[in-house]
Amino acid sequence: MTEIRVLDGNSHICKISVMGPYLDFYVFFAFFSAKHIGRVTTHMGHLGLAVEGESVEVMLEDHPTYLDCFLRLNHALMAGDGPLPKHIRRYVAIMASCRHHCNYLVEQQRSEFLEAGGPPEWLEGLTYTPKKIQDLHTTNVILAHQPWLFDVQHVEKLLKSNWSVSELTQAICIMVHFHALSSYIYGAGIEDASGELQSNYPPFLHPNDMACCSGSPNSCELQEGGVDVLLERIKTLALNQNSHNVTEEEHRDSFEKMKKQTACLSTPQPETGPQQSRYSFLSPDPDFKYVDFGPKKGEKTPVPTLKSQDCSWEDTGYSLMHQLYSEIGDILDDKFKTAYSMTYYTCGHQNHVDTFLFRQAVWNYLHCLFGIRHDDYDYGQINHLLERSLKSFLKTVACYPERLCSSGIVPPPIMKGFLQSEKVHVLVLVLEARLQAELLHGLRALEHYLL
Repeated sequence: MTEIRVLDGNSHICKISVMGPYLDFYVFFAFFSAKHIGRVTTHMGHLGLAVEGESVEVMLEDHPTYLDCFLRLNHALMAGDGPLPKHIRRYVAIMASCRHHCNYLVEQQRSEFLEAGGPPEWLEGLTYTPKKIQDLHTTNVILAHQPWLFDVQHVEKLLKSNWSVSELTQAICIMVHFHALSSYIYGAGIEDASGELQSNYPPFLHPNDMACCSGSPNSCELQEGGVDVLLERIKTLALNQNSHNVTEEEHRDSFEKMKKQTACLSTPQPETGPQQSRYSFLSPDPDFKYVDFGPKKGEKTPVPTLKSQDCSWEDTGYSLMHQLYSEIGDILDDKFKTAYSMTYYTCGHQNHVDTFLFRQAVWNYLHCLFGIRHDDYDYGQINHLLERSLKSFLKTVACYPERLCSSGIVPPPIMKGFLQSEKVHVLVLVLEARLQAELLHGLRALEHYLL
């Protein structure tokens, strides 16, 4: 047990005891907080989260069970048992963090890479690494931006490049962990507050007035009414669920409709060319980005949707992960369950309320963005529970988190009336839903190879 000193939300120094194995990543988050001390609080996360010294404190005090799961996973991936040498793990984390120009993560992992004995010349660029590492680049790019394209052919190619199945499994877990963590860091406003990334994207603006077929009825009413309107809609939907049976065909149609609506949602677009970061040379191909899932014009054979009945985490992903990487499988299962089911039965100023339908809507909407359909879910609920601006934010933070940099311009608040801890929980759902979606696509390809 180690005692460290951190600043709480009121800038008071407090002492916190941290278990030894988790100290490295706790100090990493404290490093985030410390770099913001003394900054003017004009930089805010787009959920209204002040990042000045609060990142660790909020997660530790408000969601301690989840934080423990998070720290256990990071420690097991980066310092626990596994086939990859420690410096390789750190370099894979660097490659993953570069996809969204997350300089905070790159800097931290760069230091850890050198401490683990990694060759300094590898940090000069991906071309300075062995061919085995270079061959992982395509997998990193696909999983980060269009994971549904990752298939058995990619697995076979890597295995021919001297990757073993166990090594590839660990590398995939590290990559998806740091892709998703990048989304959290941008969503909380940490990267934006650093001032190190010169964004060429315009400020993130809420799409309230633009012509958009987002499908959210009375979105302004939900945004302006906030928690009170949301809770009324949750009650109405809960009652309707008990009195109306939706057919399998209606479920499928609601998913297809949601896919089309998400394609209509605008996200910040670059004002100049592809965005470059100080470490772009460690992960080339900046033009390869997220595209809306679904058939494109001229495509005769669109990429099939990954249906939960065919490959869900509970029925397929967990058992395969337990077979390939048992320690991580157990921790991931605990982490997913904690994030998804975590509730304190509050919503803003209201107590003794069940927010499951809202949490489910956020989770399933994020999975929809990455081509995963939950067969027994009516996607029409999403339009009733998520305001248009929140859907646009979720799409941006999950698919293009680097576009949230806003040059210090603070947009109007999203999720009116929600507590800060509840907004943090939404970011946790983004992190975990994205991680699970990428992982399921990766595991599906591995499963097809092993069959």
